[in-house]
Amino acid sequence: MWILVILLAAALVSNVAGLLVHASGANVPFAVLAGGGAFGTTVLLLLAIGNFLEKGSR
Repeated sequence: MWILVILLAAALVSNVAGLLVHASGANVPFAVLAGGGAFGTTVLLLLAIGNFLEKGSR
């Protein structure tokens, strides 16, 4: 269940990042790369937060 929430949140962040980069005047391939980078970073960050909350700071 949490994986679905994480992936949906990452998709939202990557779409917003791609649209903002494209709106700034950059070309489409660069906007796609920025969106992909935002997606990967968001997934990794949310997985790390979930792992920390599940296991604690031991």
